[in-house]
Amino acid sequence: MQPDNRKEIYTEKVLAGKRMYYFDVKESKDGTKYLVISETEQGKAEHHRIMVFEESVESFIEALQNAVSHIIKKPVKPEKAYSVETVRQEFSNAYAKWTTSDDELLKNKYGQGVKIPELAKLLNRKEGAIKSRLTKLGLLIPKNGG
Repeated sequence: MQPDNRKEIYTEKVLAGKRMYYFDVKESKDGTKYLVISETEQGKAEHHRIMVFEESVESFIEALQNAVSHIIKKPVKPEKAYSVETVRQEFSNAYAKWTTSDDELLKNKYGQGVKIPELAKLLNRKEGAIKSRLTKLGLLIPKNGG
C-alpha cells in the first residue's frame, strides 16, 4: 500500500443511526484543497465517498443547501433592515469590539453620572450597545430582571 501523501486539515464525524459520515478536508501534494465525504454502515466493510475539489466547493454547497431545503422546511431568515456600514455612518464604533480603554471610559463616565445618550455620543455607539455593555459589566440591571 502506498503512503498517504495527502495532508489532513480538518475532520468531523457524524453518527446517524447505523451510519457514520466523515467530512474530511485534505490538501494534495500540489496544495489543492478538497473535501471528502465518506459514508459507512456499521457492520459492513463497504463505504462510499464523494470528493469535491476546491474550485467546485461553492457550487456544491449551494446545490446541497437547495436540496436540503426541500427536506427541512426552515423559515427563511428575513434580511436585516440595516447594514453595519449604514449604522457606522452615524455611530463609527457600532459593532466594533470593546477595548479595555472603552470599558474604563464607560465605567468612569457612568460612575460620574453621565447619562446613556451622552455616553453613546461619547463612545460613538448606539444607546442599546451602551446599555448592553453596562449590563455585561454589572453596572446596569435590566428592567426585566434578566
